[in-house]
Amino acid sequence: MNLEPGDEFTAEVDKITKRRKRRTCTVKYEGEGINIGPVTCQPGRSVRLRYLGADSVAGTSIHFALCLTEEVLADDYKDHIRRHVSGLLPDQPPQEGEQTYIEVDKIDEYGLGLAVAGGEVVELGPVQADEGDLVHVVGREPGYAEILNARARGKRYRIRFNILRERWDKLPIKKGESFTATIDDTDGSSLIAYVDGLPVYFSGEKARIGQKIEGELIRFHRDRGVGKVTKVYDSVGDIEDPGHDTRMQQLQQAGFGQEPFRAFAMRFTGVSGDQLPSTEIGIRDAIAGEAIRLGLAEKAESGGQQYPQAHITAIRHWVVHKLAAVLGQPVAGADEVSDDVGWFRAALTERTGPTITFLGDVIQLSQGYYAPAPTRAVMISESEAVLVSGDPSRLFIESGFDIEFRGLTRILTDTSEEELRSREIPVQSKDEYIGLDEAPITTPATLREYIEQRPQESWEPEEDWAPYTGQYYGFTVDGEPLVIEEADGTAISLWRVPVEYGADTYQLKVQSGDGKTKAVTVSPKYRKHACLILDSMAEDPQTVELTGYEEEVLLSCDFAPPRAQMRWLYAVGAEWLETSSYQLQWRISDTDANSVREVFDELPVTIIDNT
Repeated sequence: MNLEPGDEFTAEVDKITKRRKRRTCTVKYEGEGINIGPVTCQPGRSVRLRYLGADSVAGTSIHFALCLTEEVLADDYKDHIRRHVSGLLPDQPPQEGEQTYIEVDKIDEYGLGLAVAGGEVVELGPVQADEGDLVHVVGREPGYAEILNARARGKRYRIRFNILRERWDKLPIKKGESFTATIDDTDGSSLIAYVDGLPVYFSGEKARIGQKIEGELIRFHRDRGVGKVTKVYDSVGDIEDPGHDTRMQQLQQAGFGQEPFRAFAMRFTGVSGDQLPSTEIGIRDAIAGEAIRLGLAEKAESGGQQYPQAHITAIRHWVVHKLAAVLGQPVAGADEVSDDVGWFRAALTERTGPTITFLGDVIQLSQGYYAPAPTRAVMISESEAVLVSGDPSRLFIESGFDIEFRGLTRILTDTSEEELRSREIPVQSKDEYIGLDEAPITTPATLREYIEQRPQESWEPEEDWAPYTGQYYGFTVDGEPLVIEEADGTAISLWRVPVEYGADTYQLKVQSGDGKTKAVTVSPKYRKHACLILDSMAEDPQTVELTGYEEEVLLSCDFAPPRAQMRWLYAVGAEWLETSSYQLQWRISDTDANSVREVFDELPVTIIDNT
């Protein structure tokens, strides 16, 4: 056979042998069989290979090659390398353009991987792996190898690897240049802004996550830029409303001082300035929510109904009459008649984010009617509780309670469960409030029970059904389904079933070891739980990270949390940060971090706690 170790070639998959769930593949080259390890493709697929040589197995000489076609590799491909071909891998750094597998010997304090080959150190860039793991790489210039497997790459791999390699021509900004950016992140000790994807770290600066700054790039260090802040803009999250400044001038003329918006909110809600949100957007939500509660208290009538209730028209008229001079007319566009999702409906029911009905202060009834919800408190910690009530805030303030507004939500501070109960305010458990126990599937064990207990139908897929392909709730028609193989031979996958009129439905495809295939329906309400469970069963769980910075904690998720977790985030007043292109991020108070972690602990995800 005319191949030398290290030669790269292309061949078609010839034969796949299944043994104990493993799919060992061979190709033919010049009439010789070559073992390329476990792959997911079918015979006939063309793959790129790197010949390693021959080794004796049970007295038989077997040729081995590395499969370089990343998308066909099975999940256990690295195990195959360790068991069968690690001795054939060259003990030297890969040459430029040469693909191989290399072991991560060390991960430094910046999350950068280092390997040692032939006594030489090889920089791998930011990794999502553990020391001792094998990673698929391609050689670059001497001393550097680029990771090819996307799952093993760290965040913002490409630009960080270019900084590490000193490829200054590939970077969006140069040393000494000024820029405008938003503080996006923190590592607990430094603030981080991303300038066209390039991470710039600031140490000892007094800015907040989400705040707009002007800065200068001082130098590069390892995989990052180091900068200084030259200007901090006062507002965090300006209101995009051309009439806002004019209305603030009118409030100033009416005697509301140099901070008219905050002064008006203090008078309207009855709390001091330090009990209001720090941002104008947060204050806007606080007064809109309070106006809805006040409007309901003014307009709601019993009329023989179970709840005092008011129609949305009456509530809207009262609220707009009170706040139009401050917030403007609640319209989404130029049409002064249509309400669409202007600030009134956004606060009440219709937006992606917290609403006063989702939080539970207001109950949405049929035919356009709403009712104030009964009062209860939900403990966050020993001294703080979420106030869930349709009653206006002044009733509680006049009773001696301290209330902190966090957008639409209200927090009772400096209190205790004993005090609340003694003052006849019911205390509801956090789990009951967010509906944590409602989901029938939360772990692999409960998923198996669900499959056993639910009705099973015949599996009859259609062309437009889309399988779940793994991570980020991805469903793709013609995609490769994420299939979980159980110890008893059962194979499980999740599929989205489109519905022409109404919400899509979901089905678990359950194929038993004897080849019989059945379908089990999953409610759309719990499809996120099913996805997270399958990811965890595939040993690729999604991630939640909590990072402390001063008195705040940054919560980062690589997935959209289910309803229960979202309700608790909104209830504690988590501030959504539109700063990251690859994660969902919220800012929460450090006093709320434990309660937030508790609700995420109920999900089959990996939690990284840096608080």
